[in-house]
Amino acid sequence: MARFLKKFDKKSGMPPGSLIFIGRQKTETPRLRIIDYDIEMMRDEFIQTIDDAVWAKETETTSWINIDGLHEPELIKTVGDKFNLPPMMLEDILNTGQRPKIEEHPDHIFISIKMLFLDDDQGQVKAEQLSAVLAKNYLITFQEQPGDVFEPVRERIKRQNGRLRKLGPDYLLYTLIDCVLDNYLKVIEKMGERIEEMEDEVLGNPVSELLEEINLYRREIAYIRKSVRPAREIISRINKLESDIISADILPYLRDLSDIAELSVDSAEIYKEMLASHITTYNMAMGNRLNEIMQFLTIFATIFIPLTFLAGIYGMNFDVIPELHYKYGYFVLLSIMVAVTITMLLYFKKRRWI
Repeated sequence: MARFLKKFDKKSGMPPGSLIFIGRQKTETPRLRIIDYDIEMMRDEFIQTIDDAVWAKETETTSWINIDGLHEPELIKTVGDKFNLPPMMLEDILNTGQRPKIEEHPDHIFISIKMLFLDDDQGQVKAEQLSAVLAKNYLITFQEQPGDVFEPVRERIKRQNGRLRKLGPDYLLYTLIDCVLDNYLKVIEKMGERIEEMEDEVLGNPVSELLEEINLYRREIAYIRKSVRPAREIISRINKLESDIISADILPYLRDLSDIAELSVDSAEIYKEMLASHITTYNMAMGNRLNEIMQFLTIFATIFIPLTFLAGIYGMNFDVIPELHYKYGYFVLLSIMVAVTITMLLYFKKRRWI
């Protein structure tokens, strides 16, 4: 399956709002988990069906409902029915190739964003779609598979004196997005270390394997930019929302996300330019090496022109050649060849051609 664009064959000819999963199944069965908390209590459990979490709509506590696994449209439809989510929103949740976006509804705010992970074994950046539905007293998140960057958030929720326990689901959403953006920087930083190391190698030893690695990193940086640039747009739009779902107390934290998003985009752009510079430097180094080889071959051929001329004269099949029967003719001709060679080398040296 293409990494930059998912296949949309299944949606061809279907009406808007059709619940069709687009992407690759990454888990065998969906997993549902709810964390409910306030300053006094905290409840964390895995649940069997979404019916076991419907009570979260009516409580005064903050509820975080997380669903791992999007390949069962019926489950997503049930979530939509229980929490009054519009079909178009559910369609976006099931489309793992959906461009990151944000939508404001009367009772909900919908955000779709990409989480990035670096696969060290394959040297590839992997992306997973995170969709979040924010309401007044709960947050529903949808992920493609178990495993994420949110474990520090769960640990913070367990601490009773933490800020997360005091504030609502809007602050919880902020912390989740903050983790996603921080992980952008970690992925870019890890790749950037190798990209910066390449500079000396390009100048010192520009081999074909290095060119392959540069092209690999160019592709991965392009894949990162595909996620971080829309994320910056989303953060910018969040700060401009005028919704009762997001309290004024959270706005300063949201503005802080803009700095991280800008830094992620700037870093990706810098490394993109560095890789382009590596390609240019590689081509220049290979061109210089080729020029040096051609210079050597040209000098070598130029030296042999007069030597070939002399050898050609005395290699002709004429009976009468005055020097042909001279006793020391061979040594004289050999001496002349050596003298011509030395003279030409000294001349090339004087002209700084060698």
